Amino acid sequence: LPFEQYLYGVVPSEMPSSWNMEALKAQAVAARNYALLGFGKHAADGFDVCNTSHCQVYGGLSCENTRANQAVDETNGKLVLYNDQLITTYFHSSSGGRTENSENIWSAALPYLVSVDDKYGLGSPYDNWTKSYSSSEIKTKLINSGIDVGEILDLVPLEYSANGRVTVLEVRGTKKNEKLVKEKVRSIFGTSD
Repeated sequence: LPFEQYLYGVVPSEMPSSWNMEALKAQAVAARNYALLGFGKHAADGFDVCNTSHCQVYGGLSCENTRANQAVDETNGKLVLYNDQLITTYFHSSSGGRTENSENIWSAALPYLVSVDDKYGLGSPYDNWTKSYSSSEIKTKLINSGIDVGEILDLVPLEYSANGRVTVLEVRGTKKNEKLVKEKVRSIFGTSD
């Protein structure tokens, strides 16, 4: 599949095509960077990228539409660089009104991934949400991630970012306590299920 045609199936899968054309163009540029840096993630499987949020959601020909294709075409070849280097352009459905510093999610402080107000992220159906799990569901999620603390006794947030997001969560169990740091919390308890 030619690269730009791949983006025809990504942009409308990651953003509603009814949104402002400039937003679609920004998504096209972000998706282009993200794809270029992600190529080869699945080389051992015989392909470059998958069609899920692990790489980028790709809906294929059936999701293509005129507006998204126009955004890709009008940004053809445009990339985001920092100090002349291609950067990973992370994106999300909602920031809850404020983005987060990269070091509060992963480990490295990247000068181009710093916390900023995001007034457009407020009012989204995803800007504030709750997810509940039973003790047995938590135990299963932990075991599926290679962590066995025994029976769950408590979950205790130990550290927060300046924006109030949990960066260290301690899971207390009958066998041991386990600290989940930054992205590990989301990777175990993420809401994609």
